[in-house]
Amino acid sequence: MNPYSKFDSGNMYEVLKDLPSQITTAWNNKFSVDRNEFTNLSNIVLTGLGGSAISGDIAITFLHKQLKIPFAVNRSYQLPNYAGKDTLVIACSYSGNTEETIAAYEDALNKGCKIVSIGSGGEIQKLSEKNGRLHINVSRGFQPRCALGLMFFNLLKFVNESKLAFISDDTIDLLFQSLKKSSEIYSTESERPYNDALKMIGKFPVIHSSDILQSVNVRFRCQLAENSKVLSYSGIIPELNHNEIIGWEKYDGYNSPFLVIQLIDESDHPRNKLRFEITKKILSESGVELLQIQSVEKTFEARIMDLIYYTDWVSFYLAVLRKVDPTPIKNINTLKESLAQIK
Repeated sequence: MNPYSKFDSGNMYEVLKDLPSQITTAWNNKFSVDRNEFTNLSNIVLTGLGGSAISGDIAITFLHKQLKIPFAVNRSYQLPNYAGKDTLVIACSYSGNTEETIAAYEDALNKGCKIVSIGSGGEIQKLSEKNGRLHINVSRGFQPRCALGLMFFNLLKFVNESKLAFISDDTIDLLFQSLKKSSEIYSTESERPYNDALKMIGKFPVIHSSDILQSVNVRFRCQLAENSKVLSYSGIIPELNHNEIIGWEKYDGYNSPFLVIQLIDESDHPRNKLRFEITKKILSESGVELLQIQSVEKTFEARIMDLIYYTDWVSFYLAVLRKVDPTPIKNINTLKESLAQIK
């Protein structure tokens, strides 16, 4: 039963609780991969937007110790100029009708790239079928940002099946069990995600992380925008220590109440760990309120997924605490409708 149904028209509470099941659904998805097609690659480009593109960001984080060739995420109508016949393009569009991704797919065809698509149908699937390219089909019925488990773990399965990286069944089971446990914990008001959301009421969130957690950082910022209807800002250590940190010298918390959220992982570079602590001290002395979020799961992969799941819950709770419905995306729909009228 959804205790927040008054403000949650799309039942995002239950969708979030059930996220672990998307892992097993995706990992059990059946599709055939011709491994010979994906040998001798120079680079990988995942093209997509919004909730579909984030799978690529997370994959770069998740697989950073395994990937031997460049892997980039493209959020544009066109592919990078270096894309060519030795490039694998993974077109991710949950709806299958994202106009930028369709255009990038057609660009990939023109450049002679190897192409795989992931989504729930639409024009992307038609393009794949028409051109004899692999399309990995996922279940319909979700907001794209709520289908992360389906999109990301189908992407992981493709990477595993094509031998571009190795992800064991044990790893997938560990992630499922970890998130299943967290599902029961994070879905109650007595737990940390709810309390962290309370701390964010009336504040402008500034999210800091190292590059290792950049994908979590981006996901959190996007979820705050789409779920909580709250603007936020992202900064990356150590880069922010060379510019942004100066902007806090004249901080006036009365007129502009900010909350700095540090996303930290034990695998952060030792010097970056030190930078987090020194940055915290400097900002605290300027009167800035800070919040640190860190996962204690045992493996890097489990910590990444745990942090994403945790911050997804924070964004949900912040929405309902502000009496905002987390599901509707009025401005996105208005923009798409306006674009559709102009060909």
